[in-house]
Order: sequence, then structure tokens, then C-alpha cells
Amino acid sequence: MESIQYTGTNYQEVKEFAQGKILAPYFCMGFNMLSLVTKDGFVTVNEGDYIIKGEDGEFHVK
Repeated sequence: MESIQYTGTNYQEVKEFAQGKILAPYFCMGFNMLSLVTKDGFVTVNEGDYIIKGEDGEFHVK
């Protein structure tokens, strides 16, 4: 299992980790957020959240 934390300023690093399954960051109500494509659809990634790549290769947010 691998993971990376989204800090709000490391978009390029997160994009590479998530193998391009990340949409461009957006700013909403004072926070930077991303959208991650998962097998269940789009999931919001907030500053401070971790993106986890499971052993099955799927991505999850925690």
C-alpha cells in the first residue's frame, strides 16, 4: 500500500502518484480541492487528505 498527502500545493506530485486520475485543483470556500477518479466515480480530495493506492491498484481517500 502506498499513500500521499494532498497539501494544497503539491498538485503535480499528487497527479503523478495517482497516474493522471486527478482533475485540476479548484478553490472553494477558502480551500483547495481536487477530484479523484475511482471505481465508484469522482471523490473529493481536500487539503490534508491522503490518497491511498491499495494492493489492487485502486485509489481511495482517507
